[in-house]
Amino acid sequence: MRSRVLTWHQVSRLDTQDVPRTLGLFHPVWEDADPADLGRADEQTARGNFRTWAKITSHVCAARGRDPGAGVDRDAIDQACARLGPYS
Repeated sequence: MRSRVLTWHQVSRLDTQDVPRTLGLFHPVWEDADPADLGRADEQTARGNFRTWAKITSHVCAARGRDPGAGVDRDAIDQACARLGPYS
């Protein structure tokens, strides 16, 4: 039972224009990402859901771990989003 989360925090949906700034504050992997690419991924996949963005971040970081020199471009974001499956 120690691994259970006892407190859940409700986070309202992010506005599309807030996504780049919020993600840059959330994790350094997003600091240099193109805001247009983030907006596109938010519109098509995350839909302002911060939990979904956390999953995308995890997949991007895992991919960068396999190739640390890789940047976070549209292709990297698309690959991370594709790993979420149909029920993100």
